[in-house]
Amino acid sequence: MNWLLTLLIPLLFATNQVTTEPTQKSLDIYVFVAETCPICQYYTAKINQISEKYPEHNIVLVFPNDLSSEETMAKFKKKYKLDVEMRLDKDHDLVQKFGATVTPEVVVYDSAADSVYYQGRIDDNYSRVGQRKRQIQSDDLIDALTSITNETPIAMAKTTPVGCYISQKIKK
Repeated sequence: MNWLLTLLIPLLFATNQVTTEPTQKSLDIYVFVAETCPICQYYTAKINQISEKYPEHNIVLVFPNDLSSEETMAKFKKKYKLDVEMRLDKDHDLVQKFGATVTPEVVVYDSAADSVYYQGRIDDNYSRVGQRKRQIQSDDLIDALTSITNETPIAMAKTTPVGCYISQKIKK
């Protein structure tokens, strides 16, 4: 009888394997911003909406300007009621890694695969600096995140952002 249990117990464990649902891909959404850029200030409400709609992703506001500091970032976060991570990029490590040129500019990045899924504007509300449309026609970042969630191809993986220029630092 003991020999029969010895044979059956491993079979019971082998057929009772737990299957798990595939996990949602967690991405880093870098948003290059400047506290003094009016376009960045305008998009803070949308950044909060995206943060609430996609809590599985890590939104990081990146401050690449020499005028930015821990203090100015904290004031910006408080003033616009932002609940996202903030990072100084004074040495332009992230600016150069992604080739960011303006604020605001967005990069949707998968660090595990070292892959950029989307880079560019948040939406097409600004056709150029100082010229805002009455109504957006292309919600580029939301469309990209929806495609990623639905595991479908991103229609426009790169767009041209409009905003305040980032003064590039040349690394030695």
